Amino acid sequence: MTDRPNIVLVMTDQQRMDSLTCYGNRFTVTPQTEAMAAGGMCFDTALTPWPVCTPARATAWTGTYPSTHGVIDNLYGVDNAFATHSAVKDTVWDHLQRGGYRTAHFGKWHLGEKQPPFFDHWEESFNSRQGHWIDGKLNGDYRPDRATDAATNWIGAQAGADSPFAMILSFYPPHDPYTAPERFYEPYRGRGVPFAGYYAAVSALDHNLGRVRAALREAGLAENTVVIYFSDHGDTFWYRREGEHKFVCTDDSLRIPFIVEGPGIRPGSRCDLQIGLQDLAPTMLDLAGIERPSQLQGRSLLPLLRGAEPGDWRRGFYVQNITHISAIHQRAWRTHRWKLVVSANGAHEFYDLETDPEEEWNIFLTPRPDPGFERYKHYPDYAREIDALAADMAAKAEEIADGEGSAMIAAMRADLAPRLAALRS
Repeated sequence: MTDRPNIVLVMTDQQRMDSLTCYGNRFTVTPQTEAMAAGGMCFDTALTPWPVCTPARATAWTGTYPSTHGVIDNLYGVDNAFATHSAVKDTVWDHLQRGGYRTAHFGKWHLGEKQPPFFDHWEESFNSRQGHWIDGKLNGDYRPDRATDAATNWIGAQAGADSPFAMILSFYPPHDPYTAPERFYEPYRGRGVPFAGYYAAVSALDHNLGRVRAALREAGLAENTVVIYFSDHGDTFWYRREGEHKFVCTDDSLRIPFIVEGPGIRPGSRCDLQIGLQDLAPTMLDLAGIERPSQLQGRSLLPLLRGAEPGDWRRGFYVQNITHISAIHQRAWRTHRWKLVVSANGAHEFYDLETDPEEEWNIFLTPRPDPGFERYKHYPDYAREIDALAADMAAKAEEIADGEGSAMIAAMRADLAPRLAALRS
């Protein structure tokens, strides 16, 4: 056993935070994530900084926002996105590899078609757009099972090694098309649960997580391994106006599961601070005892995992986005109470997450007429609250040198100025 911990990441694609029992879901069957939460720390407000696969993943591995690394759309047909498309070339995997860690990848990558040099081992790996079934037949060879087979075999081979390892097992489900082995459908079919295939996939992945945790125990590695379970973004189930299951700034698309289990983490602990995928790279480097490069824009979660006081954490969480159908550039700022979405086309949004956690009532322009319903007539003018949030949002945009975001926020505040003046008079 080495002094430095092994790091095992289990990543899903398009998994809603509220799909797991440890986050309060009352109908899913997910005993392994529940066991992880009981054995470690569950982050209750984890978010993605860009609700689309490739940009979110590039942020996870560089610790920088998409506006910094420049990967702002899904990529296909490229060998290595970090070599050809990203302005940030060094990833957390490069640093771990140079720092003496053996690195391995299994499953979906979505940052290039070929094995990048910072992975020593690359098995059952692919970019994207591979079917969930190896042979294309339902209840045939489920791709996540095949990737888990490879990952657990590799874990077993690490027993007794004199150097630590870091690996990722990355699943394509529960991303649509929603499907899973038939045995995982039983809790959902015929029970009034929409998208039964989605939740069946959640249960199937939970089962495979259990196989990984068991492999670590059997190899004698569990006591010195940190396991992190998370997703790249959520899924709206086509509920939002863009007609997409992501590419929007509502919480169903932004909030993700994020659970950490391992040595030094208090069992059954929870954290409600807003964290994001930009925090993954600095956390991994801190766990490995490797110096963090100055370019990182995320924060290490290690002090939180060890029970330290958070101190001055985030005033809000900053999100970048381009909608899929209308291609509208957006920036969002989320606090525990409010959500402000600034759009380049002027169709801004403002939500009170305490009274409207589903984000169904846009109160950016209230009070306003609403013929036939008058839902918005009793709301006040929130211009002061909007401007205060926009000031914090602008400070974050400036901090990370997001020029486009700064310009969008400034334009919105200029349009807001007459309303503020009216409130002062």
